[in-house]
Amino acid sequence: MDQWKFLAEIVMLLGVAMVFGIVAQRLRQNAVIGYLVAGIALGPRTFGVIHSTESVEVLAELGVALLLFTIGLEFSWQRLRGFGKVAALMGVFQISVSIAVGTALTSLAGFSLGASFVWGATLAMSSTAVVLRILIERAELDSPAGRNALSILLMQDLAVVPLLIMVSVLADGVSGASAAIEIAMSFAKAAGLILAFFVVIRYLLPRLIDAAASARNRDLPVVLAIAVSLGCSWAAHAVGLSPVLGAFAAGILLADLDFSEQIRADVMPLRAAFVTLFFTSIGMLAALPSVMEFLISAAVALGLVLLKGAIIAGILVLLRQPLPIAIQTGLILAQIGEFSFVLARIAVTKNLLPQDAFDQFLGASVVTLLATPYLIQYAGPVAHWIADRVLTKDRRRKAVGLQEQRVESKQKKGRVIVVGYGPAGRAVADALKEEKIPYFILEMNPKTVSSCRVDQPIEIGDATQPEILEHAGIVHAAAVVVTIPDPGISRTIVSQSRMLAPEIPILVRARYSMFSSTLESAGASTVVDEEWVVGEILARRTLDAVLARARAIEQAAEPA
Repeated sequence: MDQWKFLAEIVMLLGVAMVFGIVAQRLRQNAVIGYLVAGIALGPRTFGVIHSTESVEVLAELGVALLLFTIGLEFSWQRLRGFGKVAALMGVFQISVSIAVGTALTSLAGFSLGASFVWGATLAMSSTAVVLRILIERAELDSPAGRNALSILLMQDLAVVPLLIMVSVLADGVSGASAAIEIAMSFAKAAGLILAFFVVIRYLLPRLIDAAASARNRDLPVVLAIAVSLGCSWAAHAVGLSPVLGAFAAGILLADLDFSEQIRADVMPLRAAFVTLFFTSIGMLAALPSVMEFLISAAVALGLVLLKGAIIAGILVLLRQPLPIAIQTGLILAQIGEFSFVLARIAVTKNLLPQDAFDQFLGASVVTLLATPYLIQYAGPVAHWIADRVLTKDRRRKAVGLQEQRVESKQKKGRVIVVGYGPAGRAVADALKEEKIPYFILEMNPKTVSSCRVDQPIEIGDATQPEILEHAGIVHAAAVVVTIPDPGISRTIVSQSRMLAPEIPILVRARYSMFSSTLESAGASTVVDEEWVVGEILARRTLDAVLARARAIEQAAEPA
């Protein structure tokens, strides 16, 4: 084909995708939505502006490989070990149960076992890119539901590679014992490839990096970073495995090295362009839906959100998470993720999935992504509303984990209720203890409570629940101090406290200035704005450092 025509089509794809991405972000959506819509609009099944889909797909595969490479760089073995058993169990159970349920339901709908497994795998994946961006913007990543969501998302990212191997084998038409043998061989190849990567990355690459750095040529480290990411993808393809596997494995092996951050920074611009092409290529596989098809997609999306949210919430309840937090986590992760597109794309291009089913899947997935900002925004209130109606008063106390203690009213009177026992809560408790002011701590982390119960008056309890605040003695308390970083939960605690004790002083931490007015309107007496506090400390220490430096220069300039 004419290379210049192909280049013109790539430029057109990137340009239109950028415009649609900007529009999506202006509508408070993720740019990925814009890329998908751009692909649908320009693809051969809609307006037919782009015809050379094969060449675009080659670049799209590079985009996915680079995406997995940079995600792999976020995983070091030390970080993986720091997950903890509960976090790992949450992710493993969520993926396993979602695949099982999705496979069973689609099998009943008449799909083959291989196709049903693909549908189950797509159901299991949530959108790391969309969810984390929104949680960070809302300052909810440190909330209990945010931490749960992060743990599950990271385990999903780890599961992408084995799922890709299994889907690729099934897409080749292998089944039964042959499929099991083929999958085992693929995993054996993957193990050998990872071993080879380990030897090269641990023993050869550091010397090349040092040589490039000592040459003082900024281009050489960039070239080396691109060569590593694309070279590992090629190596995996050369032995009959998905290029994504090679990229992801190389990223994980590089993550523990000192220069991993620099490599990630060097690859990011290239990845951005190729990932954009990937999402537009996914859109090019589908056609612009009619009104009826869109309504069907919306109905399917609603079913997916309810099913996936229920699966995640049920798993977390079985793992003894409080019901409101379990429901909130389920709503946060109820969308279909970007790696679901990767799995479905492999299946549809190898005729494992029919085209019309893929069209409906893509439409429903886009609807779930469009709904994600609103699902996250209202997840907390909806979760507590459901919990209030599902649980009786006594069971609700048990669900939030507060152990009933018969504490006399005189013991509760005049004490300060401290909500949260992180660094900020510890500082407050230490100050109160030093001044011999009685206090009582409510904390949601069972490990923290069990380790601190020996020398601290601390119990497990969800302070967003009025029963918990009543049991803690808020009516007779001297003050309430809310030290948790999540603004949504803090606002709920403040409003509940103000309703139960109209005259009590309520002091609350605001992680960002934008939430201060909201907390004040909820009833906070004092809002400690972290950004102002940090700014004042930085300003004071900057002046001290500058003045000290000036004095040192003056003293050095004085004649001996």
